[in-house]
Amino acid sequence: MSKTGFIILLLALCAQAQAEVDIGDYAFQAVISEHDQKLQRVELPLEVILTLTRSDLGDLVVFNVDGKQMPHSIVVTPATVTDRVIELPFHKFDRFLLQQTKIVTSREQNQRADSTSELETTERIAVQSVRNDYLIELSPDEEAREFERLELQWQHEPVSQILEIQVEVGNDLDRLRTIRSRKSLTNSQSGDPDWRSITRIPSNNKYLRLRPINDVVSFELQQVNGHYRETLAAPSLTHRLTPELVSDETGEFYFFKYPSMVSAETMRIVPGDNHSIIVGDLYASHANKPQERRLVETGFRQHNIDDDEVKPSQALNISRFYPVNIWFSSTTDLPSPPQVELRYPRYEVLFLGDGNGPYRLAWGNHAQQIVTAALSDLLDGHLEDIQQRGVLVQLGSTEKAGGETRLSPQATLPWKTWLLWALLVLAALVTGGMAYRLYREMNVESPL
Repeated sequence: MSKTGFIILLLALCAQAQAEVDIGDYAFQAVISEHDQKLQRVELPLEVILTLTRSDLGDLVVFNVDGKQMPHSIVVTPATVTDRVIELPFHKFDRFLLQQTKIVTSREQNQRADSTSELETTERIAVQSVRNDYLIELSPDEEAREFERLELQWQHEPVSQILEIQVEVGNDLDRLRTIRSRKSLTNSQSGDPDWRSITRIPSNNKYLRLRPINDVVSFELQQVNGHYRETLAAPSLTHRLTPELVSDETGEFYFFKYPSMVSAETMRIVPGDNHSIIVGDLYASHANKPQERRLVETGFRQHNIDDDEVKPSQALNISRFYPVNIWFSSTTDLPSPPQVELRYPRYEVLFLGDGNGPYRLAWGNHAQQIVTAALSDLLDGHLEDIQQRGVLVQLGSTEKAGGETRLSPQATLPWKTWLLWALLVLAALVTGGMAYRLYREMNVESPL
């Protein structure tokens, strides 16, 4: 065989051995509902998260109807932020001010038949005026909010004059502190909302007081609207399991294997009996030394007491370590086995379609090493902003693709790996043989 022919054969065999990954290389698959928008997103159910083989969710891919991989990225479903407006109650207080003395002139005329007399007198009097102060309740329903601004509606005279007020806040009516010594307001309908709003209000205050400080004839507050943002917690998924009671020379423990490669954010240990408390220590081990327990939490406390006056049980943060096996002990008596609740964030697959659907989501491939193009490299902008533009599509029921054997390493090397190694050894032998023959030809003595 010529050298050129051998190289062509070698390349052809390598191309066959390194065939493109198809949907059968993954354990499971599910159909994605069709939509004509190119940018789409689909939420991952808990059963998908629990059967992934990579902690970065890298063994997950989207195929079109022809088996071509679609560019995608994995994002976390964010918290929901909603703009809210609440009308706040307020109270008016009359404040009497004793100003400096003022000169008042009075004239009195007396008219008789043949003459008129006029008497003019001048005197200094003390002037007392009335100012309307307003006290606004920032938390009328006892819920502390962080207001972005308070939008005011009022009337004052003269209308053309700017109203100057002092702004005070606090939790005690006798101990209000000034946050704005002078704030200018105007009756005119300006496009700038600052002329009719109070901003930069410190949080965790019950009251806000408005005090006019310039000489206006009247000031009547009519309505106060508080603008704030309400943030709802990001959605999450909860996996529940029952640990096994085991014992050794050091004592009794509740034990369970971590159920997924993807790390949960928090863990709650819920007593099996109502109105119960668990106090104990938490241990974990890694894959390289599964039997060597290390202490990760001392004296944790968990309970299931449902009472308005009792603080809710604080979940244990386990995102700081990645365990394989988890043990926990209890110094309190537990007649019934406790339950373990693992909370995972909700993930979304954001992908860019090519109009060739229906698309299929495939996941679960222990040998998956191919990285598809990420959307962050293809699209202009942050994924968080792009995520809001993607249309939410639905994931169908789970079906088998390559089967559960794809979730763990194979007992024997695949034939493709053997073929690649054989080709490499053959190439080395052929190359070495060519080099040896060339060496001998160069060292043969030329005939006389």
